[in-house]
Amino acid sequence: MRTNALLLAICAFGATSANAQAPAPATPGTSLKAAACVETDRMMDWREITCTLPAGAAPKRFSFRAMFTGGHDDTSASIAPELDGQPFACGEGSKLSLFGEDGNVSVFCQFDRSALPAAGAKLKVLIKWNHAEFADYEFSGE
Repeated sequence: MRTNALLLAICAFGATSANAQAPAPATPGTSLKAAACVETDRMMDWREITCTLPAGAAPKRFSFRAMFTGGHDDTSASIAPELDGQPFACGEGSKLSLFGEDGNVSVFCQFDRSALPAAGAKLKVLIKWNHAEFADYEFSGE
């Protein structure tokens, strides 16, 4: 009985030590979600998120990402960004839609501050999906 307890204690200590030494995953940018974004409308398979872009010189680059779980062969998802009520063209490397991707999947819009007409602009993003579960969204800046 004592041997089992000792083995469990050693295993728990080893797992705790290993976890303590593992580096934290790198984050792509500073989250602006809590300070800048609100959900402005929703239904079962879509959400509308509005974010106020911060004034000032920093951050210089922004990213809006919508994340989903349970993707499979007929999963679809998309985002449609608008800036101050007008369609907004995301920067190079953005992924505005997906179809038939498995597992945890996402769509995202990346853009530079130079693409913005003015400080304090409102970014509104319509998120739509089918045959997946909406997990969350993230708005961040670098």
